[in-house]
Amino acid sequence: MRSGGKIRVGVIGLDHNHGLVLSARLWQAGATIAAFHASGTPNVAAMKLLGPRARSRSVDDVIDDPSIDLIVTAAIPSERGDLAARALRAGKDVVADKPGVTTLDGLAAIEEAVAETGQRWWVMFGERFENRAVAEACRRAQLGDIGRVVSVIGLGPHRMGAGGRPDWFWDPTATGGILVDIGSHQADQFLMATGADAVDVISSLVGNVSSPRHPAMQDVGQMVLAGGGAIGTHRVDYLSPAGLKTWGDGRLMIVGTEGTIEARTNVDIAGKKGKEHLIVVDGKGTHRIDCKTAKVDWARRLVADVVDQSDTFVSQRHVYAVCDLTLRAQAAAGTWPAAVTA
Repeated sequence: MRSGGKIRVGVIGLDHNHGLVLSARLWQAGATIAAFHASGTPNVAAMKLLGPRARSRSVDDVIDDPSIDLIVTAAIPSERGDLAARALRAGKDVVADKPGVTTLDGLAAIEEAVAETGQRWWVMFGERFENRAVAEACRRAQLGDIGRVVSVIGLGPHRMGAGGRPDWFWDPTATGGILVDIGSHQADQFLMATGADAVDVISSLVGNVSSPRHPAMQDVGQMVLAGGGAIGTHRVDYLSPAGLKTWGDGRLMIVGTEGTIEARTNVDIAGKKGKEHLIVVDGKGTHRIDCKTAKVDWARRLVADVVDQSDTFVSQRHVYAVCDLTLRAQAAAGTWPAAVTA
């Protein structure tokens, strides 16, 4: 650990641009980007900007460097679990972009490494950590502002952006499948809103309805969950229309016995401009809640957790639960009706 509470970070894999967000936020929170393994001129340039003294090194060298405290990875999703287990056994804490792991065996290997080493493994669920309306919606549901939560509806539409996608994007063995990948956000929000300890997968479906050139691709998925006295219905897809002026009209709707909460993450269609809209309806009326004064402080909390061995960013138990839930939903998924054929 560095003096003054600072930490040194090694970055492995920037196959998804979320890795740059992770790295930049940690740098803003006072972490030092010490070394990286990344390909592509823009990624290398970004790392040099965040860490002027950072060295481009092999994966093994980054993991084995005794001066590094935390490994950040946004590698190809199917590679993240193995990287995490190796880094944990090398005495590093690890934070991965979602999905942190793509198989149940990989999750078991990480749990074993955490238990043996005492290091921590976190996954970045950006739709909650980076969106203040979603974070506040979950917080208010936890506090009982709308009574007992009985229903959670999560919608995670994304724009396909086919022209800029790497080859691995189309392969569910690389991504873990659509429920493991982007469905992890919805599982995270369901668990946070309900406080459920045990969750059953009532049903799940995945399919390809719009991508005949990539028959293995999963561009739509749905899972119905039950836990904590609530039902969660969640749809994720890559079907956002080109006319939408953002990457997806994400929604989180929480129904309680005494009110409702709705977070409109990116856009309020035909309504107010901007993003991070939060609307609460309770016994006193309808309220728009301004979330924009809240700080996006997950990186500061994560740095403090590495320094102090504390647990303020996100609990290990919660991360395991989200990953286990989406992996089970993906494994049980049936086929979406009327899927396309090549």
